[in-house]
Amino acid sequence: MSPYRVDRKLILSLLGMTAGMFAFGFAMVPLYNIVCKITGINGKGVEAVSSAYAGSVDEGRSVTVEFVSTVNSRLPFEFRPDTRSLDVHPGELYAASFYAGNDSSDKITAQAVATYAPGEAARFVHKTECFCFTQETFGPHQTRHMPVRFYIDPALPKDISVVTISYTYYNVTPGQT
Repeated sequence: MSPYRVDRKLILSLLGMTAGMFAFGFAMVPLYNIVCKITGINGKGVEAVSSAYAGSVDEGRSVTVEFVSTVNSRLPFEFRPDTRSLDVHPGELYAASFYAGNDSSDKITAQAVATYAPGEAARFVHKTECFCFTQETFGPHQTRHMPVRFYIDPALPKDISVVTISYTYYNVTPGQT
């Protein structure tokens, strides 16, 4: 066997592995989106719905919706729910609000990302209005109360009696990480 034949085989093997890794990298994006949609991670699978919802309300059932907030460590922010929990009837439209305050002397743009627990509940939480739909810009030391309007779909499995909606605020100010 000539040394060039071994080198050509090695080079072709390495090129094949490189192409395979490149293809795997592209395959990860849709795979990640599918996993997020199934589990409700990063708010995927939960879409805004029209505020003209007129579905049936399940008056005989009550679900506790808990609100949790966190702030990315790189964001000089105060962020908390105004109400920690609500008892809701599936199908009925509810409103809650969150307090956010910029603790810095700089203008900051932030984005909230919602996650849900249990993950299965994510597709049954429908928000008609939420500060998490858009990026929010805060001036130095500016504070505000931001609304969330939502309903729980009456099709929520009967074994789920508590749904936790957790928001994490991230700094998305251009030029900052």
